[in-house]
Amino acid sequence: MLERFVQNGDVFELETNVQMDLPRAIHSDPILLYLQRLMKDPLIQSRVLGSRLAGKVFYEVVGRFVLECLHDQKFINQLAIGEQTQMEKMMEWSMQKKQQNWQSLLQQLGEKYEEDGFDLDFMKRRFKYDGWQRPENWQRLKREWQGALDEKARRQASKKVESKGGGIPGHFEQMLSQLENRVRTGGATEEQQLQAWEMMDGSWTESEFEKHLSTVQIQNRYPEIGDVARRMGRLPDEEGRARLTVQTGTTHRLEHSTGSDIEGVTIGRDLNALMPFELAQYSDAELEGVFLRKYLTSRLQVFRYKSEISKPSRRLRSERASRRGPMIVCIDSSASMYGVPQRIEASLLSKLEETAERLNRDCFLIDFSVGVRPIELRSRRKSRALQRMGLRQEDAERSAFGRLQGENFEKGYFPFLGGGTDAQKMLRLTFHLLDNGEDRYMNADVLWITDFLIPRTTEDLMKRFKDYQATGTKFYGFKIGQGESNWAQYFDKIYEVHYKQPRRY
Repeated sequence: MLERFVQNGDVFELETNVQMDLPRAIHSDPILLYLQRLMKDPLIQSRVLGSRLAGKVFYEVVGRFVLECLHDQKFINQLAIGEQTQMEKMMEWSMQKKQQNWQSLLQQLGEKYEEDGFDLDFMKRRFKYDGWQRPENWQRLKREWQGALDEKARRQASKKVESKGGGIPGHFEQMLSQLENRVRTGGATEEQQLQAWEMMDGSWTESEFEKHLSTVQIQNRYPEIGDVARRMGRLPDEEGRARLTVQTGTTHRLEHSTGSDIEGVTIGRDLNALMPFELAQYSDAELEGVFLRKYLTSRLQVFRYKSEISKPSRRLRSERASRRGPMIVCIDSSASMYGVPQRIEASLLSKLEETAERLNRDCFLIDFSVGVRPIELRSRRKSRALQRMGLRQEDAERSAFGRLQGENFEKGYFPFLGGGTDAQKMLRLTFHLLDNGEDRYMNADVLWITDFLIPRTTEDLMKRFKDYQATGTKFYGFKIGQGESNWAQYFDKIYEVHYKQPRRY
């Protein structure tokens, strides 16, 4: 429910989406009812659908709230287990014990569940005279007892949901405002903040966020990071064999099929660039006040046009494009990459993860040194988000979203091994994915992130580079540091970045 709302604004209608497919009891679930109210709030909709960063914050803030409520419900249900045991024992009473205890039992249940639908007078009428001897009356008592117990649990859970849920909109707005202040005062873009947010391990703290943001902003110092991420994120050729691109000096691209120069969405007060749902708010008498407030504070969602940011002297040219394919990223985690290279790797990996999610591409990470550790990055990203919400590690790994291939990374950056680098295992795993990936990794873009101080491997493996390139596979390298390399002939392009090792006194 959360995912669908964040991705495209869909709000589940309980009468259709839930009641038709799931047990009727879920229809009155207090968490579902609360989420439906929250997601229909026009202010929430405007914020969440206006930016990917707001969607991420909403997903995790509300997700953490849902998990807390589920833990509360689990505790409430555990308390009810004792009474359910009493029900089973009641059904095994002898006739003598039934005769002696039915009146006191009914009175006890009537007082305890007076607010939960237990009809004491009705049950007394059924049990009086010789009614206590009839098995069907005891079966009916068990059902009424269970119904009252369920209603009490639902009422208690609903009370906790409403109590905790009252602060969710304010908490969401507070966190989002803190992040937006970083855009205005610190110069960080929304995409960089989105990457830093995803790199955090636990609950949000300003110090941890700043630490990861500094790693992400390494991309400002090394523009090659953005270049290789865009190359790895090839777009599909929707309308033919070519698309339009800016020839010099910019990274912005305009697809041939696009009917305007819309670049994206931003915030402002340009009435000529209003998004349709903002115009709909203005047309609604009940929401007009919301629209005017956003206009006065320059918080309207408006289109951002390429013509506003492109220099008119730049020209467009035609560029060939191929279909969208998956990504295989091989990242060097040997001891030689410790220090500054480690931070550059972390920044590039964050950029690639964001690209894979935005373009909905499969991305497979091979963490290699003297050994290899394979990891599905999109699954890892989902698992980490669930863990930030409060889902325990073991629960996340059992969930559908948390079944990762290989081990998880430790907290922080990478587990650097104290040894050299061996490409043979990494190459065998890469070629295995290209051959046996069930079409998920055919026509993949393969990227090596390393210092390329890697010994050559067997001739058989080296020859296979050209075989895969002939079928559409692209091999790119991201070389960190100086030094000669004899791998260039096997790659379509190798990007290089040089850095200065900080002095130590």
